[in-house]
Amino acid sequence: MMNIAVAGIYFNQDALLDFDKVLMTCSQNDQQVFVLADDQTKQYCWPLLEPYFQSIQIKINLITIPHGEENKNLHQLSEIWKRLTRAGAGRDAMLINLGGGVITDLGGFAAASYKRGIRTIHFPTTLLAMADAALGGKTGIDFEGYKNQIGAFHQPERVYIITDFLKTLPEVQWRSGMGELIKYNFIMSGGMNQFELLAKKDEAYITAAIAQAVRFKMEVVSEDPMEKGRRKILNFGHTIGHAFESLGLSRKLNITHGEAVAAGILAELFLSVELKGMKKNVLEDYLEYYQSLFDPFILNQVDIDNMMDLIVHDKKSKGGNIMMVCMDSKGKAVFDVLVEPEQLRACLTWFSELF
Repeated sequence: MMNIAVAGIYFNQDALLDFDKVLMTCSQNDQQVFVLADDQTKQYCWPLLEPYFQSIQIKINLITIPHGEENKNLHQLSEIWKRLTRAGAGRDAMLINLGGGVITDLGGFAAASYKRGIRTIHFPTTLLAMADAALGGKTGIDFEGYKNQIGAFHQPERVYIITDFLKTLPEVQWRSGMGELIKYNFIMSGGMNQFELLAKKDEAYITAAIAQAVRFKMEVVSEDPMEKGRRKILNFGHTIGHAFESLGLSRKLNITHGEAVAAGILAELFLSVELKGMKKNVLEDYLEYYQSLFDPFILNQVDIDNMMDLIVHDKKSKGGNIMMVCMDSKGKAVFDVLVEPEQLRACLTWFSELF
């Protein structure tokens, strides 16, 4: 049994026991409970939770949307608001989000904005969501081609991590989760770096790696909940990674968030060497690992121009200045590093010439 000693976050059997108590309280107080899932988590993960609703005879309000990042949009958000409104959900209602990062982002924002905020619980079902996306209270939707352009901070009341859900993941979602766990290996001191055990899906290693990421992220979030300072280090790999992801969506490529972050890490390590004097062997070692696990993202000159525009409009930029997270060395991340446009273009050109 995993005990990570972080308030409101429970693993496996502890999670299911606590969930049963939460549902019982909702039933006793006649509070409405809604579940948001996508078509895949409804098929593969909902059967594990459904008996808990049946055991206390609480009404199930199941909202299902199509899966995929392209559905993290204003239309689906509106559909969730409509379902809540038509069911007469009050401010004491609870929205349970059963899915990966798309569902926890979208459902979290629906909860944050409906009647100015209702209670929400996350059941992350992917490696990426368990290690990162479901934690910390960031919510949002994509808008006008930009990642997470509209959103809010809204902390979930609980996060329940059931590692059995990982058995339902396709290979592409494993690689996506590895992208986020690799990020933690760089930004925290003593990060777990036996990536071959991730690739082999070693259960004990994966559970320990998730728990370590959870501890670290929640420590950082508790120190800086609104991302004014240290919390920005959690964006390592994401500024360029989000641009890769947005470009992939526009080209209708099946690139996941974690795969985009893995590519973003490579590019931002290059900038770390150029701007912060990080040792080049860190970049070279990661390049070898990246090539062994991920399909390379191919860039042409038009793509570079488009990515430049996406990065300038990234929400982490300030007054048109490009701000990123770079590494002084492994375990020592630096936020708010100013990157000049010509330095960014040189980085993207270097990346394009790798593959």
